[in-house]
Amino acid sequence: MSVVTPTLGARLRSARVWIALAAVALAGAIVVTLLGVGGGTGGRPLGPENAAPAGAKAVVEVLRDEGVGVTVTTSLGDTLSRSTDPTRTAIVVDDADGFLTGSQWARLAGTGASLVLLAPSQTALDSIAPGVTEAGPSDDDVVAPRCDVEILSRVDRVDAGGIAYAIDDSGSRDSDTAACLPTDAGLGLVELAGPDSTVTVVGATTALTNESVGSDDNAAYALALLGGSPELVWYLPSATDLPEGEGTLATLTPSWVTPALVVLLLTGVAAMVWRGRRLGPLVVERLPVTVKAAETTEGRARLYERSGDRRHALDQLRIGTLGRLARVTGLAAGASVDEIVDRVAPLVSAPPAALRHVLLDADPADDRELLSLSDALLDLERAVRAAVAPS
Repeated sequence: MSVVTPTLGARLRSARVWIALAAVALAGAIVVTLLGVGGGTGGRPLGPENAAPAGAKAVVEVLRDEGVGVTVTTSLGDTLSRSTDPTRTAIVVDDADGFLTGSQWARLAGTGASLVLLAPSQTALDSIAPGVTEAGPSDDDVVAPRCDVEILSRVDRVDAGGIAYAIDDSGSRDSDTAACLPTDAGLGLVELAGPDSTVTVVGATTALTNESVGSDDNAAYALALLGGSPELVWYLPSATDLPEGEGTLATLTPSWVTPALVVLLLTGVAAMVWRGRRLGPLVVERLPVTVKAAETTEGRARLYERSGDRRHALDQLRIGTLGRLARVTGLAAGASVDEIVDRVAPLVSAPPAALRHVLLDADPADDRELLSLSDALLDLERAVRAAVAPS
């Protein structure tokens, strides 16, 4: 005697509510992520359009209120086209992903505009700020500028958190170098004033964020650095600046991809632990008490009801009905469903297909259909008993 267990499709139908909830949660996470990245410029740290605590939108809005025209660019060509008048234009470069090469940095320096580099890499320093090297991360200490840069003369307290830099005096330079914001880790700001333009290396970038710009003299510090020219081009290099044939998967993907993948991986592991903690080999153990068959049957029925596994519940009823039909009709205990159907069909004058549907094939879609099939099994068993009973 064989009983058909629930198929994959049936299990998926029983879990359709949880699948729908998971799909909604995944779609919401994708939407939040896309809104957070803001097209590659809005959601990034120090992004000029990022209103989050780590962004710099507050500084940009204040600059615009002061009459400074702030333009955000994402390609080198667009940046160069907007920097034709170096006497009126300053360029802020935030190459956080390291897209620019040495030759591209040289092209930026060739514009003659004042350059403000936000936490630049060593590639940028070697190209347009020779003699300046990266010293390492700097704590969020509040320090005084302690330098003779005129624009910082009215600034007394600045948050120096970010990246610290050092000056290598062994190299020769054609510019005057000013070291500012000294901390235990190094310098928070280095200004190289050349004959044609000025390059300002800004490591103390925490003071420019929305979260910190309102404390101490950070606002005055930000306006002094970025508000010296009527036009400010805020350049955020992107993958379009990579030379053809260069770039790796890590440089071409947004910075939020790796954290998102890590979160998804940890979520998957947590889900496996949550769902898998109940799995394991079955252990047969003698109970210290005797459990009545009625209580066991009722307990299993409640489990089937709670899980919505109607097919499994109906199969248990079918197993009992098939066993009793085999005994009543004189078949062996191990008779198959087809043998029982062939024996029972003439007794009750019913087509074998209809009997097989009730005894094996029917899959209840709801509780009403489950009760109907259960009644059909009971009626079939009564009809067979009546057919084989003596006159």
